[in-house]
Amino acid sequence: MALDIQSTLSQIWGKFSVEELSSIAAKTLDPGNPTDAGKMWRLPTSHPNPIVLASGIPDDDTIPTDELIDGLINGIKNFPVESLTYGGWFGYDECRKAIANRQNRIEKTKLNENNIILHNGSSGCLENILNAFIEPNDVVIVESPSYSGTVRCIQGSLAEVIEIPIHSDGINSKEFKNLVENIKQQNKKIKFFYTIPDYHNPTGNVAPIETRESILRICAENKILIIEDAAYSELYFDEAPPPTYFSLSMGFGVLRMCSFSKVVATGLRLGWIQARDEYIQILTKVRFDMGNSPLIHYALTSFINNGSLDLHVENMRLLYKEKCSIMVNSIEKNCGNYLEITPPKGGYFLWLKSHKVKSEVLIQKAAEEGLVFPTGSVFYLDKSQGQYNFRLAFTQPSKKQLQEVGIRLKKAYERCLD
Repeated sequence: MALDIQSTLSQIWGKFSVEELSSIAAKTLDPGNPTDAGKMWRLPTSHPNPIVLASGIPDDDTIPTDELIDGLINGIKNFPVESLTYGGWFGYDECRKAIANRQNRIEKTKLNENNIILHNGSSGCLENILNAFIEPNDVVIVESPSYSGTVRCIQGSLAEVIEIPIHSDGINSKEFKNLVENIKQQNKKIKFFYTIPDYHNPTGNVAPIETRESILRICAENKILIIEDAAYSELYFDEAPPPTYFSLSMGFGVLRMCSFSKVVATGLRLGWIQARDEYIQILTKVRFDMGNSPLIHYALTSFINNGSLDLHVENMRLLYKEKCSIMVNSIEKNCGNYLEITPPKGGYFLWLKSHKVKSEVLIQKAAEEGLVFPTGSVFYLDKSQGQYNFRLAFTQPSKKQLQEVGIRLKKAYERCLD
């Protein structure tokens, strides 16, 4: 009998493409690149010691495993039931209070726990925001270039993504205003402007305070909400970035996404939305995932409250400043004639522009030398853009490996120009 039903079902379903039942998003989106899924970017290379400069994740040696283990154990011991149940719409109250208090100290804001929703990293924050506010064909303006994983998530909500060029000093407010006017003339509704204002991915740029104030005014006048992605904001090398969009606006018209992924560990999968009460009420209406792990909330609460997070972040700033300097010096010494170099003032990434060699060609030759990194075009909707750009992430490789980057990159350029 079982064989009969299996045979019947295989005949029926075997002649049918399940794609016919898939959503519009599944039909129209491409699979994305490995970093969109949080996987390591790899190209075929036979080099015995490959240097991977593609992944925006913390240095493995910086992960505070002892403190996290203690926090997890204490969470289970002290809260054996609460730490192992559903996280709920908001997350553990004490963790939200700890985050709010710390952000008030850093940003000079007046948050309380009710202004914080804990999520499954920034990606969970973004999905919640899009579910709460986006309708099909709404427009979302994004910086160009921008992080491809976020752009794909926005497209998956059936919004139309429109790019605004980002320059060395951020986006141009006049260009932004003109773009908004042009879109509105087409009778399209602009719902969001998505921005990474501090140590931008992939360019490393920081938006000046004048730009932030201008964009806030333009967005307010046109009822456009701002999604402020603060993944790298704390990772400055010397001087802190300008005041946040959220603090400048007192949260009016701004939804701020923050995460522990870049400052502690990506596998914690803990981020938060920071918003005014009226936005929080809307966001919780369309949250359906039962929350993320309270056990992680308990562990991070003690990590924040005892000052360990502040000390950890300070150590990361010093380490990444040194790592960036080592790699930049190596590239300047060996490849200065081949490309333009503008060192970042924080964050994870160095954005480079090649003079003569297209990055699509360069990454192939670099892979032969054991260097792995993405082309600039993956960060644009229009893949004809960024053909001479490429992004190097300096956080994961060792200092010794970073000293070799310029030497190997030079060999790759020589291979391209032979």
